[in-house]
Amino acid sequence: MNALLFDLDNTLYDRDESFIRWAQWFVRERLGLHDDSACAATIDLLVRLDANGYGAREALFREIKQHHPALTATVEELVAAFYQEHVSALSLNNATQELLNALQAAGVPFGIVTNGSPNQLLKIRQLGLDQRTSCIYVSAIVGVKKPEPAIFLVAAACLGIPPHGILFVGDNPEPDIVGAANVGMRTAWLHRGQQWPAHLGPAPDYTSDSLNNLVTIIGVT
Repeated sequence: MNALLFDLDNTLYDRDESFIRWAQWFVRERLGLHDDSACAATIDLLVRLDANGYGAREALFREIKQHHPALTATVEELVAAFYQEHVSALSLNNATQELLNALQAAGVPFGIVTNGSPNQLLKIRQLGLDQRTSCIYVSAIVGVKKPEPAIFLVAAACLGIPPHGILFVGDNPEPDIVGAANVGMRTAWLHRGQQWPAHLGPAPDYTSDSLNNLVTIIGVT
């Protein structure tokens, strides 16, 4: 493996954990809830509406406004504020920093391939990842999204490495792992406590519960 490509959310940083931190802040500071049970119920609702990042932000805040009519901000204002509030608290954990430092020390190039809107770039800048690589591809900007081959192939071309020499690391079985495997990349799946979906075919080359193990897998220190 001569290079790596990473998914962003729930791969290079824990997106689910960061969303819950934001939700905890939102229910107390923006909704003014202080009763523990009310806070917990509203956080659970936010998490359900978020759908691991795949839920529409507009629908999420529209429903929250129905439950909390005292919230005077418009849906559009809440969506814009969310991106700023959520992104501002993001940071790389130690495992990610150690892995990226090891790649840099070993001279192994890497890039990022992520589905999502241009707002993904806000996260990348907040995490300082744009200072570590210029090979960054966001589906809404590229015009194609994982698992379509084109977005993987353009990232491989950016790295100057053929697909078979690249390890793709991601958490989402079909867009990340199947998509990368279909263009000939090797794959490492961050399973997050899940079993590999058998209907998707062969399991990934590597399976791990965190980025910690990748240093050993790719042979850098």
